[in-house]
Amino acid sequence: MRILFTCRAYVGHLLPMVPLAQALVAAGHDVACSSGPGIRAEVESRGLTFLPAGPDQMTPQQRATLFPEISSLKEQETRAFFFGRVFTAYELPLRAPDLAGVVDSWKPDVLVHEVAEFAGPLVASSKGIPYATHAFGPVPADEVIAAAAAGARPHWEAAGLQPHPRAGLWRHLYLDICPTSMQRGAPAGAPAVRQVRPAERTAARRPRSKPMVYVTLGTVYNTEVGVFRTILEGLEDQPVEVLVTVGAKGDPAALGPRSANVRVERFLPQAEVLPECAAVVTHGGAGTTLGALAFGCPLLLVPQGADQFVNAERVAALGAGLRLLPRDLSASAVRESVGRLLREPSFAAAARRLSDEIAAMPGAGAAVTAIEHLAAERRTNRRGQKGPPQRPLLERP
Repeated sequence: MRILFTCRAYVGHLLPMVPLAQALVAAGHDVACSSGPGIRAEVESRGLTFLPAGPDQMTPQQRATLFPEISSLKEQETRAFFFGRVFTAYELPLRAPDLAGVVDSWKPDVLVHEVAEFAGPLVASSKGIPYATHAFGPVPADEVIAAAAAGARPHWEAAGLQPHPRAGLWRHLYLDICPTSMQRGAPAGAPAVRQVRPAERTAARRPRSKPMVYVTLGTVYNTEVGVFRTILEGLEDQPVEVLVTVGAKGDPAALGPRSANVRVERFLPQAEVLPECAAVVTHGGAGTTLGALAFGCPLLLVPQGADQFVNAERVAALGAGLRLLPRDLSASAVRESVGRLLREPSFAAAARRLSDEIAAMPGAGAAVTAIEHLAAERRTNRRGQKGPPQRPLLERP
């Protein structure tokens, strides 16, 4: 069986799908990943075939030029804007023709797309291929899905397809990596939902002479040097060890001289870092948030955009961390919040409860079985009836 994964050209959108992709390879299936060329190395370093399709990751400057209105959006408007304007109206037509060519040449039996990648559902529907939607956090809110459907509608119509009410999301299968207690609710209209553990506790927590605080802004917002500096000003000369990662392409020198308790690195695998941590300070990207919780680490969340405000709200509501919205971020607020996470045992206790919940979720093997069932259903349908006629996809503008 051949399975094609497709994602936006962002490492944070790729990584949540890697455990399933590797489990499918281990089960003897052929697996490839299709995305923008900028993440080829990330895909191939994990033993997967890379097939280029679509645009690369936007730089902050490109994003500001293409979408200047982002800077004036309210926090609650941000995610709907990205789903309706960036992910569908803008990116979908740039990726769909390339992806259609990949599907025609590589001939996958099943496609797996991440929840912010919308060319996958369109191409798969046009070609009569079953597909799964892979989550990377809580289910998007109704208004976010409505914005995506509106942005995708003209491209479905141009392909000769009836527009899907959710822009194709979870039409056949939803793979949910979000623990139930963090979830916003069930995905409306999904015919099948399978939970998949988002991260593994690969090592036991290791005690240290001083508590270690890990600081990361992920793989997109790690260009926010001012946010890093504010966080570090709050943690310098405190009775903690601070580990900061600025990204593989980041420059540690950009943070300026730091006190002796601060160590700055470009990249370290989180599975090696998190067992050492007493607390994590992060923007609230789903990968870091769920990874920290898998190890029972309480969080201070400083959301900057996208789904981070939702993730921060859910973690704070569950008592597993605190959040500082952009208007509240200051060195003193960081110092006070991290101090609370380390002093008050309720935060660590809540994080451990979520850690146990994540550990109890099914592993990637359950999702492998679900993908295999999708392929089997397709073979059965092919023998029993003809599929819908294929229509040409919208040409690249």
